Amino acid sequence: MKERILARTSKAAKKSIDSIQSIKHLRKGLSIYKTGRSPFWFIRLRDPLAGKYIVRSSKETSRLDAIETAHEFADNFRSKANSEYAQQKATSFEHYAKLLMAAQKGKSKWSDGDGKLLNRQKDGLIIYFGKHDVTKITTGMVREYLLHLDDNRDRPLAQSTKSKHVVIIRKVLSLAVEDGLMHQLPLMPRIKTVDTPRHAFTDNEYIRFSKASFECAERGDVVRGVQITAHHAKMFKFIVHSFLRPTGGELFGLKHKDIQSHSSPNYLEMNVRGGKTGQRTSVTMPLAKALYGSIKTPLEWPKVDPEEYVWMPDYPNRTTAINTARRLFNHILKVANLIDADRKLSPYSLRHYALQSRLRSSHGKVNIHTLAQNAGTSVDQLERFYLHKMAPTPEMIENLHFRGDAKPVPILSASVNDHLSFEEHDED
Repeated sequence: MKERILARTSKAAKKSIDSIQSIKHLRKGLSIYKTGRSPFWFIRLRDPLAGKYIVRSSKETSRLDAIETAHEFADNFRSKANSEYAQQKATSFEHYAKLLMAAQKGKSKWSDGDGKLLNRQKDGLIIYFGKHDVTKITTGMVREYLLHLDDNRDRPLAQSTKSKHVVIIRKVLSLAVEDGLMHQLPLMPRIKTVDTPRHAFTDNEYIRFSKASFECAERGDVVRGVQITAHHAKMFKFIVHSFLRPTGGELFGLKHKDIQSHSSPNYLEMNVRGGKTGQRTSVTMPLAKALYGSIKTPLEWPKVDPEEYVWMPDYPNRTTAINTARRLFNHILKVANLIDADRKLSPYSLRHYALQSRLRSSHGKVNIHTLAQNAGTSVDQLERFYLHKMAPTPEMIENLHFRGDAKPVPILSASVNDHLSFEEHDED
């Protein structure tokens, strides 16, 4: 009993020696205090970035001298330790990143993707740059961030993905430039990317695919419990004559309320709500109107729900519709004997074929800017990804051989000129 009392007494005595006997608050996050153990005043400084207090002895017994030392220590500590960090939230990378996300919210899945890269917990942009002052972010810091991305992975990040990170950094810093906080953007590291455009159908391959799709529908081929019908065959054909992407925001997001039918010439006007480049109005080729009109019987059309999806409406979950359509597409490829490990075709290949065929069948007369705008892309993207592997047409070759002081040399044979045109493909 006596031992326990003595232990408590000893503990109380020790606590009283170490406890704060006098404290002076100097400013927010900074104070000095004194204990019974030392004759010197201690400095206590709150580091908001580290989320903890820094404690140092002032080596001063005078309170006035300790106050002066504390202010000097606090000023030097902040300038040395946090020189790259923002002193105010309004100048931080995180502040402008949140402004960017708010401005882009709901515009498209691509802008939502920016938010994911910004907020990624392990190595997102806000985690890495969030507390930095935007005016102090340099080219070297961006390059170090790209190396940091590779350090967190077993394999280096794809160059195209790194390029996306750099683009988002530019977007965030551009807002600071608009606010007048920065005069110009820092130079961004150049990332060498290699374009890998998808393969497109050739004329012959598309004819075989289209024919096989209707044959599968006539036989009633079943793929994982889903029967291929004429609706599916027409859907794949519709991609070619509408230039739509086979995605949830375009082809599979299209509802009856989004379509207006026109005559002279025959075409559909579509309100594409979730395109890759945002909402747009797009027009189709004539055959798309016929395909659209054939998916319902005359008795069904007056009762069509404007909110109903045009293609595969039996699937409320559009991701399920996309995955099912891809499986049906692959089955048709197999039936058409178009499976090739070196030239992997996908539903996107129909869109690539559509854009290439439009240029070929117009003999180069279609306005490439109009075509790009209608398809929801840019001329640069059109040339890099859609037309990159396009074989030269006879008209292109003739144009290349044209001489200004003479008539062009006729190099085309009748058999070459008689190739199937874009419009003729869809008459079979």
